[in-house]
Amino acid sequence: MEATAPAEALLLVTASTVPGTNVGNLGQQLADTVVHLPAPAAALVGRSAVPNDIASWAAGLGERQGMADAAADLVMYFARLWFRPSPDLPADAVTAAIACRQVWETHLRGVGLSGMTDVVCLPAPDADAWLRGASGCTSLARTAGAPPGLIPENGT
Repeated sequence: MEATAPAEALLLVTASTVPGTNVGNLGQQLADTVVHLPAPAAALVGRSAVPNDIASWAAGLGERQGMADAAADLVMYFARLWFRPSPDLPADAVTAAIACRQVWETHLRGVGLSGMTDVVCLPAPDADAWLRGASGCTSLARTAGAPPGLIPENGT
């Protein structure tokens, strides 16, 4: 029987963290925990600066909610996920984003675990815009122990 070709999802991830969180390590943890998805998976996760408009919006929202420093510890990641579609994880970017968020909440959320206090994961609405944003990433993490054959040879 022939293996199902990997599906791909381009994801936008924002994480709120406690002060002092090592955001490079968090990126690696995000990449590594995709192995807990309900299908074989691997990811590349790049960290990027939060765009000024998003940081301003988050700061304003935080102030209205009584959290003056809401955007101070906001980190943005661009994740490229490859996975083998299955009944539990069909080849759908929205489903993949929801599944990733659930895995990250379960395995990483908490001061004692990773320093991440909240995570949002959305499918990229436009592949070209995602690629332009990802090109500005300052670090890149690759899933350690990823199932063989999921990340294409040119998957960078």
